[in-house]
Amino acid sequence: MKQDKIFFRYKHDTSALKLDVYNLMTKSYIELGQKPDEVQIRLNAKLLYEDLTRYHGGMTISEVEFAFHTGIRDADEGTSCFLNVRQWSVWLKKHKGNAVKQNQIMNRIGWGATEKNQIGTTINRAKIKSNDKTK
Repeated sequence: MKQDKIFFRYKHDTSALKLDVYNLMTKSYIELGQKPDEVQIRLNAKLLYEDLTRYHGGMTISEVEFAFHTGIRDADEGTSCFLNVRQWSVWLKKHKGNAVKQNQIMNRIGWGATEKNQIGTTINRAKIKSNDKTK
């Protein structure tokens, strides 16, 4: 929904968005087993907030949380032990790429189903017309 997007929250509910970003940053440090001081958490939360509003406004905070969640746990990448601008940029970009691929797949599946339904409908109409002519 539009109200869940970061750009909408940035314009209408900045304080709640900042709080969500701060909470995400705190949670991420806990998941990584790190204990930064309050200043470091606030500075990184501010940087993340700026990145989200500038580059990732079309995402929701839930999508950002999921990107962080999967990024921290992605042992194959070998990049999950630090929390910095470069790292969350990689996680968010990867999540956006996966979301785009998923959207393309769903659109193809939907298109194929629609095409089959249209063909089936056309065949059924032809059958009905031929039955009407034979009666």
